[in-house]
Amino acid sequence: MDQAFQHSEQRAALVDAVEASLRPLMPLFLNYGVTHHDLTEMLARVFVTAIEEQLKKEGRPTTVARLALSTGINRSRVEKIIADRDAAAARRALATQNTSALALVLARWHDDPHYSTPYGVPLDLEFAPAEGRRSFVDLVGAAYPGYDADAALDQLIAAGCVEVHEQGFLRCTDRVYMPSGIDKARIARIGECVGALASTFTHNLLRRDDESTYFERQVETDYPVAEVAHRAIQTYMDTEGQAFLASLDQWLSARHDQFASPAGRKFGVSMFVYDVAEEPSETASRIASAG
Repeated sequence: MDQAFQHSEQRAALVDAVEASLRPLMPLFLNYGVTHHDLTEMLARVFVTAIEEQLKKEGRPTTVARLALSTGINRSRVEKIIADRDAAAARRALATQNTSALALVLARWHDDPHYSTPYGVPLDLEFAPAEGRRSFVDLVGAAYPGYDADAALDQLIAAGCVEVHEQGFLRCTDRVYMPSGIDKARIARIGECVGALASTFTHNLLRRDDESTYFERQVETDYPVAEVAHRAIQTYMDTEGQAFLASLDQWLSARHDQFASPAGRKFGVSMFVYDVAEEPSETASRIASAG
């Protein structure tokens, strides 16, 4: 097969794949009033950022003039794109920092012997420091120095991870923090999760021979299932999947000194349940009639 033709086919397949990944987000775009112009600007930010990173790797200048020349976008728009990109990065960093801080608080509550039993059961804590007693304020300070303990408690209670008992002590009821309601943190998670999956596929497609393949698997039913089965599968995953992730979290925490490296990169594992998407019925009927 001609190499140029093969490359063209792969390019078309990639564009189709990106379209398929964006289609499930359309209800969110419509709900929050995201326009075609917004998406065009977002893609321009992504494109400019990618070209900038490529130029840095090649040791070439990353001035506005160079980026405009490399992307075919005029200089004034490149300047606006860079400003918008930096603002978006700051918003993402703030949301990610918040989620990471609360996850670290819960992990420390379970794994640090100062705040848990030898069997990994979190101890009940008072909120404020007291003579000879462990406190939630101390826990937050140890897990994420500088984070506001009052804000942490409010968010963990709202997420169902902490209960306040009549005696005034705090009890940890869940190791996993998931933001409650529909807030910016939950919306930001879309970018984290979808971006993480996309980076895995990109790594596996472009990896060198001396690089390892990132684990990526999925399981789908080969038959349609009723709503009662959906609930049963969800319950199974809530139990077994949660237990696996908690076990993995503990395994990683126990190997902190062995694995940690200032020159390394953070590593992650994600797990989720989904409904299998189908092509729109009109598309399916046209394909069938064409066959």
